[in-house]
Amino acid sequence: MQMADGGGGGSFADLVSPLSSAGMSEAIKGVTAETQKLVDAAKGGGFKITPEGVKPIRDALTDLVTDLDGLKFSSVSLDQAPQLGNHPYGHTIAQHDQKSATEAESSASAVLDKLRLVAQQADEALARAAGLYKETENQAFSQLQTGQA
Repeated sequence: MQMADGGGGGSFADLVSPLSSAGMSEAIKGVTAETQKLVDAAKGGGFKITPEGVKPIRDALTDLVTDLDGLKFSSVSLDQAPQLGNHPYGHTIAQHDQKSATEAESSASAVLDKLRLVAQQADEALARAAGLYKETENQAFSQLQTGQA
């Protein structure tokens, strides 16, 4: 049952924003699962792609990893507790905010790390698939040469 149905199921922010922590966490899990399927298919020879055909995708994944590294560097300020006053309640809230921003499963840092891993796994799968294509192509070429001799 969803929150809109009166049965809970998340916060109002989760309903309003697809980039909310719960929404982002679910999206990352889905992308990770699909990327793992891609890796498994490539390892099992389930798909092949030409090295030329995969190059733009692999270049985009490399750029994504570079951008994520830059964002990770930029998000270092999240490691510090916000200044919310010099009273016990302010300190408590600041510690909670800092913990949420840096340690939670859906924190910015965790999401960036997970996205980076997914991009690297996708690149690995594509590299394997391109290698399998080239290997199959070489075998076919060798068989043709042997058959012609």
